[in-house]
Amino acid sequence: MVDELHRSSDIGDDLWQAAADLFDQAQLLDLLLLCGWYHAISFVARATRVAAEPGAPRFADFAAPRG
Repeated sequence: MVDELHRSSDIGDDLWQAAADLFDQAQLLDLLLLCGWYHAISFVARATRVAAEPGAPRFADFAAPRG
């Protein structure tokens, strides 16, 4: 769900139904809000040039190479 939200800012009907089979409505809403807040905080931190904590790993250190 997170990958689909990131790619398209939406969740397709089939994936939503699959998630609804596993999670209740409150949990689904929590997931959506968590993803949204993560993006919002990331935008603010990056745009304001908040420095990373010393020794903090970067996503780029773990991201799979694209190709």
